[in-house]
This record gives sequence, structure tokens and C-alpha cells, in this order.
Amino acid sequence: MHKKAKYAKVNLSMKDGSKEESECPVAIEFYNKIMGDVDLSDQMANVYELDLKSCKWWKKVFFRLLMKAVVNSWIAYCELKHRKTPLLDFIVPLAEALMSSGKLSAQYQRRRGTGRPSKTSRSLLTICQ
Repeated sequence: MHKKAKYAKVNLSMKDGSKEESECPVAIEFYNKIMGDVDLSDQMANVYELDLKSCKWWKKVFFRLLMKAVVNSWIAYCELKHRKTPLLDFIVPLAEALMSSGKLSAQYQRRRGTGRPSKTSRSLLTICQ
């Protein structure tokens, strides 16, 4: 048996600025109602976009996903606290907390030996300072 699709009446904006009533599937109406939030989230994630021109593709994907997670957590934070905190005021303490926890968990042990230190140990030294 074939089920009938449910339709909803929506107002369409025409090019001349007038409104016209039309029917569309309920799923489309629902999508159009919530798509503004998704667009806003994308817009906010791109505000503090890093310059990734010389970056490997997987790093670009990682940083984009990280920024999406940060923006989503900022939105949840603002809703929970019932106040609008600027995104930058949320990002800076978050980044500082992540860096300090990374510093604490990074362990560098000096090896006694002769010769120059490896590239890995040199990079760990700069992380811990």
C-alpha cells in the first residue's frame, strides 16, 4: 500500500518581495525551520578559521571538526548559563586549559648519551617550556 505524503502550507518569498502560499512536504518544512541554526554554526566556526593553505588535508579536517566541536560546546554553554558569552571569550580559556593540561601530561625524560638530541626530544623540549 502506498502512504500519502503529508504536506504543509508555507509562504514563499518571490523575487519582487511578495509572498505566495504553497504546499511542500512536512520534512522540507521542518528542514527549513532548523537549517538556520546549522548555517549559523558553520558561520561561527569560520569566524576564527586558521590559515591552512600549507597544511596536510587530514590536519584541515581535524581542525575544522575541532572548531565545530568548540562552537557546538559554546552554544550549549550559553544555553546552560542563560547568557550570551562572546565566542572568543569562550575559546581563549578553553585553549589555555587544553595547552596547560597537555603540558602537564607531556613527559620528557633526558637520556644520558653522546651525540645530538633527536628531533623528537627537541620538539618535546619546546612543548614543555
